Amino acid sequence: MTDTTRESGVPAPSRRALLGAAWSAPVIVAAGTAPAYAASAAATLVLDTFTSYGAAYTKAGLPSRIETKVQVRRPWDATAPAVTSITVTVPFPDTVASGGKAASVSGAGWAAGPVTTPTKGAYTYSFTWTGKLDNTTQSTSELLFQVRRNNVATTGATLTATATSPQATSASRTIQTTI
Repeated sequence: MTDTTRESGVPAPSRRALLGAAWSAPVIVAAGTAPAYAASAAATLVLDTFTSYGAAYTKAGLPSRIETKVQVRRPWDATAPAVTSITVTVPFPDTVASGGKAASVSGAGWAAGPVTTPTKGAYTYSFTWTGKLDNTTQSTSELLFQVRRNNVATTGATLTATATSPQATSASRTIQTTI
């Protein structure tokens, strides 16, 4: 027979009590960390595609438009919320872009937004996307748009596209191109 009494006279815990405590401890620890893991402030956006170049050439060999492609991705994240709207802005130098609304816009879910008057030497074109990006559908359709171009020689330009959303942190991408 096993003696479960200590020298102090206090009964020692049984094997069953020790095993029960050992099995319940990880459950308590895991339950304590779950809320912090489950909470996520925002999704992340990435500009997967961003290109811009001259298009619709005139008889003189100059582009009459600037064609731009943009695609936004929400990387897989088990805790991030779905993204249901995105705004993309792209400023073009006013020495090259002629302003006014975009000449053409295509891509499922994309619509042209406002164009700002030249500030800091650039027209800023805005486009909005509505849909749903989550862990099943992670990328928008490709936004393809054209803006009218001044009748000037092609030139090198540094362009930056920015994507913003109420459900995500913003993302930017800068390219060097000839427009």
